[in-house]
Amino acid sequence: MNITRNAMLIAFGLASAPALAAENEGFLAGASADLTATNFYYNRDFRSGSGQGKREEWAQGFLLDARSGYTPGVVGFGIDVLGLADFKLDGLQSEVGTGILPYDQDGARSAFGRIALTGKAKAGPAELRVGSHIASDLLLKSNTSRLLPQTFEGASLGAAWDNGVELGYARYDRSWYRDGTERVDLTLTNKDRRFSGTPDADGFELVTASWAPDDRFKLHYEHGELRDLYRQQVASVAFKQPLALGRLSTEVRYYVSDDVGPALAGVVDNRALNALVAWQHAGQEFAVMWQDMNGDTAMPFVGGTDGNVFNWTFINDFMERDERSWQLRYQLDGKQINLPGLKFLVRYVKGDNARPATFSGEGRQWQRDVEIGYTFQSEALKHLSVRWRNGFFRSNYQRDAEENRVMVVYDVPLWAGQG
Repeated sequence: MNITRNAMLIAFGLASAPALAAENEGFLAGASADLTATNFYYNRDFRSGSGQGKREEWAQGFLLDARSGYTPGVVGFGIDVLGLADFKLDGLQSEVGTGILPYDQDGARSAFGRIALTGKAKAGPAELRVGSHIASDLLLKSNTSRLLPQTFEGASLGAAWDNGVELGYARYDRSWYRDGTERVDLTLTNKDRRFSGTPDADGFELVTASWAPDDRFKLHYEHGELRDLYRQQVASVAFKQPLALGRLSTEVRYYVSDDVGPALAGVVDNRALNALVAWQHAGQEFAVMWQDMNGDTAMPFVGGTDGNVFNWTFINDFMERDERSWQLRYQLDGKQINLPGLKFLVRYVKGDNARPATFSGEGRQWQRDVEIGYTFQSEALKHLSVRWRNGFFRSNYQRDAEENRVMVVYDVPLWAGQG
């Protein structure tokens, strides 16, 4: 990468020096712990093609998120702990692969659990984290759509200042998939034979920078490299404009992806444009999105992750070579119309002009999604919510699918310090 690790460390040290006099709140005073229990039913029926006809499982998951504060002093230290467990409630050996339960040749495991630890240190605006990470960047986004989140093992260093400037550096060496039973080396996703293979990479490095002078405007840039496979950059600009009636939000992202070094996964060459325009008023949002892929290959993303593009859905990614896609979306927050706790979303995504390696003609596909959620408002049930997600996908080169997910979530704070 053009920006070396040592240069980033020096920059953070210099930038945080003026603020080192600020003390941290205390290891226990700043601590918190939350428990999330999720009952998850998943069903995906394939309506075309050969192979497994259905994926269907039902499971119970638990996630304990415990975070310490920082020890007092100009440099504070702490530790975060994630406790993760899932338990099979129902499912056939022939219908595994839902992503909610680990499985092998004997079927899904009846129970699985693990502990993910992260050590941390904080000095002024800078924070160093070593251990497990749930990534949420444009170029690396952990998959959190099932019972247990995907995590990455490595180190990250970030800093944020009052003037809206944020800088970050991260290096990850291994990953633990959402339904994995062990840490694995990093690689890239090779859906529909988009690349020549999925070799292991030595690690993923990421540099981020953003500037948000107020809550209306933000510039953001990221540079990532999956060692010896590909490098990727993205620049984005987001703007929110209050109107006489509601608010207009816009965002444009431009991604550039190329192979790097020995190019172990073969040619990687993609330019991707993402654009979003949304109007919000009285708890409702109407949005339109455009996604345009150009270059000799599809857009790459790290194995197991969610590609962080506007037209990504829970069934399809619309990221094939030369694919153009658009989306219409409507969202409702019931709190604004005297229906507190209600959430509703419906969207339609359509793609064409795709040139997949597995199909000789023009690839075309579309998807319709509906999501309904409700968080109970009574004092006795205020931590309980239910959600239903339904998807309907059709394609002339991928398998047609219909999907339902039902989630019952109990999310309760266990501890909150006094920091």
